[in-house]
Amino acid sequence: IKPDKKFLTMFIGFFDGDGYFDIGEQKQYNKKTRVLVKSTIRIRLASNIHIRDISLLEYFVRVLGVGKVSKMSGREQVRVIFSKTDLITTILPLIKEYNLQFLTTQRVKQFALVNHILENSITHWENVQFKESKFVSKPAQDLVKLDYFGDWLVGFTIAEGSFGIKKSGSAFFQLKQSGYDNLDLLKAACLLITGSAKDTYSMKADSVGAYQLSLSSIIDIEKVIFFFSSNNYHPLTGYKASQYKLWIEQLKTSSRYSKVRISTFL
Repeated sequence: IKPDKKFLTMFIGFFDGDGYFDIGEQKQYNKKTRVLVKSTIRIRLASNIHIRDISLLEYFVRVLGVGKVSKMSGREQVRVIFSKTDLITTILPLIKEYNLQFLTTQRVKQFALVNHILENSITHWENVQFKESKFVSKPAQDLVKLDYFGDWLVGFTIAEGSFGIKKSGSAFFQLKQSGYDNLDLLKAACLLITGSAKDTYSMKADSVGAYQLSLSSIIDIEKVIFFFSSNNYHPLTGYKASQYKLWIEQLKTSSRYSKVRISTFL
């Protein structure tokens, strides 16, 4: 069964936040003499995450019908790898068919290099002559107009978002991303969920250049619940879905959020 657009968009959103294209020189040696011959090109799409979320990666592999999940030795992490063949035969044709795009700066640049290599049938690393284009981010108002942005945001939240309650009793939904070029993604997330980007006006980068969107007012928490419990988008999956459900249960017992219409949206 072919993966639908909602799934693939969520998948891209996740890899925008917590994945990477592994592109580089793949050295080839003569099997008999062990002498280095021309290097080919390694192209893979991968993600390394905490072992608690192994079911998420297995879900990706099961729906797509390609890819491999493995535990990383000596670490509390698991990895999923989609090979060059997986990309060419399955993932890239679906991205093209559904007219989807990666949206974070780093992934856009990596994907452009992948397409350059494949479209020009380049097989040897030494023949890669790629001039990286300057990244120009879409304004928040344009991002929310993308028909797939909501599902992308669900995937991005699975990778980079969090739901919680502080010791003070204040609930929050947070979304974090590095780089000024990605600031419009956080503004667009705020705009889509709350209807306004006002909560992003005062955002400043931390010591490592990361920006964080934080929604915590009673009305915003209600809108967060409405968004992530809506049938309009792909549901949260894996550990983030469990975290969200626990968060909802905590809100139900909170006097501060007693007026939030939780049951209306679930």
